[in-house]
Amino acid sequence: MNALFLTVTAGQGHNSASFALARYLESQGVECTVLDTYKYLSKLIGEIVDVGYKSIARHSPRLHLLMYDNAEKVSEKEKMRKTFLPYTIAEASKSKMQKYIDSKKPDVIVCTHIFTAIIVSRMRQDGVLDARIPVFGIVTDFTLHPFWEDTVLDYYVVANELLVHEARRKGMDTGKLLPFGIPVKEEFSEEIPASEARAKLNLRDKMTLLVVSSSVGFGNIPEIVSDIDKVPMDFQIVVICGRNTRLSKKITETHYNKDVIVVGYVDNMELYMDAADVIITKPGGLTVSEALTKRKPLIITDPIPGVENRNAYFLINNDLAVYAGKYARICDVIMQLHSHPGKIDQMRRAQEVYGKRHSARMTGDFMIDLIK
Repeated sequence: MNALFLTVTAGQGHNSASFALARYLESQGVECTVLDTYKYLSKLIGEIVDVGYKSIARHSPRLHLLMYDNAEKVSEKEKMRKTFLPYTIAEASKSKMQKYIDSKKPDVIVCTHIFTAIIVSRMRQDGVLDARIPVFGIVTDFTLHPFWEDTVLDYYVVANELLVHEARRKGMDTGKLLPFGIPVKEEFSEEIPASEARAKLNLRDKMTLLVVSSSVGFGNIPEIVSDIDKVPMDFQIVVICGRNTRLSKKITETHYNKDVIVVGYVDNMELYMDAADVIITKPGGLTVSEALTKRKPLIITDPIPGVENRNAYFLINNDLAVYAGKYARICDVIMQLHSHPGKIDQMRRAQEVYGKRHSARMTGDFMIDLIK
């Protein structure tokens, strides 16, 4: 069996979902290829989308919100959809994509970005894609991005069953929805005691707050850490900075009253989450899904305006997380959780219901059974 993943680099969430699912499939003997599709079609377009997304999210969040809101409006009007740039790219790239897919001879195609789903849909509509190849769409947020309703795929893997109502409102065939959860590494579905995880990470065995920064550098992490440092409790703060060396340097050079451990890029995020008592992050689809599988108290902050606002509303409305921001300082939110443990219990109960464990395994097994 051969699986072809079509992703687009715009942040790391879509790629992470691709690799998490591909990793599980490979463990089951499936040969997987992950293609950064826009960069394959045109290095220039791929770089513009990648760098442009990061730059706009970091420096022009209002523009990012405007673009997302405009995409939602366009997606609701059938005649205007074809004016959306990804449709133009899809039309122009059909031939090149057809040759690539024919060369790979996949048994299944997986689209982890709406842009690639649009390309495959155009190929299907024009009859240039073998109709026998099942195509899956992986929706990597807690909402359905604009234009998913205009795609022609066989199945859509979504965060959970609560998205069925949004899909129905948008006119999608809800029978095609698979509420398996956003695919994350299987290790996130396993748990080890916090004390054991801390020992493996050489952390002190005490209450630990984990702050996870964004892959695009959005949000004021130094301000968040400084505010957490004001909480009148004894705990350590672990800050995951990823590849943001400027952020690492700034936090390292700042004096704090509490122990602040600065960490760069890690490939064992599941272990850091096991070590944590509370996780603090922006509401990106992948990081939030990882945290939900760990059943940890979750504080979300600094959403990138647009899809992450929608993620935040979903999480808060369904008791999966609490929010800290301009009008709810994080030091106060932490104290509220500490003073009212029932709030944490409520969060964990919701996570048990709606936080999907073994998402990659469930999706992968469904694909394997379908092909067999």
